[in-house]
Amino acid sequence: MKPQTAIEPDSIKAAIFIEADIRNGQTDQIQTACRESLDALEKLQQKYPDALLGLTIAFGSSFWKSLNHPEEGSEIKPFKPLGNGLAPATQHDLMFHIQSLRPDVNFSLGMAVLAAFGDSIQVHDETHGFRWVEDRGLDGFVDGTENPKGDDILAVATIAQDKPDAGGSYVLLQKYRHDLNKWSKVSLADQEAAVGRSKEDNEEFSKEVRLPDSHLGRVNIKENGVGLDIVRRSLPYGTVSGEHGLMFIAYCGTLYNIETQLLSMFGERDGKTDLLLKHLSSAVSGAYYYAPSVERLQNL
Repeated sequence: MKPQTAIEPDSIKAAIFIEADIRNGQTDQIQTACRESLDALEKLQQKYPDALLGLTIAFGSSFWKSLNHPEEGSEIKPFKPLGNGLAPATQHDLMFHIQSLRPDVNFSLGMAVLAAFGDSIQVHDETHGFRWVEDRGLDGFVDGTENPKGDDILAVATIAQDKPDAGGSYVLLQKYRHDLNKWSKVSLADQEAAVGRSKEDNEEFSKEVRLPDSHLGRVNIKENGVGLDIVRRSLPYGTVSGEHGLMFIAYCGTLYNIETQLLSMFGERDGKTDLLLKHLSSAVSGAYYYAPSVERLQNL
């Protein structure tokens, strides 16, 4: 089974993230729109083969379970607030993740997808992300360093081929708003301590000196000697004069890895919260989705 095409490429330059709810009684239209969206994707991929255009269509638990595929996406559930409100829940029915090397091609696909779904959905948020200089987030640190590479990408990001839901993936989408003015007043040493890496040369601090509530200390988790890996496809978003932040999106073959990292970041495991939440970022959204294989998407 084939994974959806926004999951694997890790060298893209721009993305569109859209969340929507499905209007009552529109299941048939959703099925048709998924097929039409895949057709639009294929046409644009053929027209712009160097763009590395990809699309993920993923579903919240309520709608997915209504389709009655109990052996597929069985881990999916609604996002729940964490950390006494530090991580709010803004669960929706549907998520579109479009990414490529070209914002113009992304926009073309986005228009085609929303035309296919038409009035069967109500869009609640649309955010455009961009790759910043040197693969850095707007905090100035290199982002995505811990991502799996090569063949490990799909091995981590998707469900194994011997499972009924092979090629599927669990998705977390969160918008983080940055207070860059506040961050600029934090010393370089404290910024690096909060992240767990050096800022300029992106060197990871050793466990001996890394703070337990640093970002790496919160999300670099091992159980029985095995890392709980996820695949990030996050990008900065914002305008020069307005809001700044990070659209965090993660894919994994099991929701467990994603949720365990979140529980650690937001103090649900040991009471310690990620220092980036103190110095820089506020989560303003949070939702889990299930992205079925391309074959299942063509035949919901």
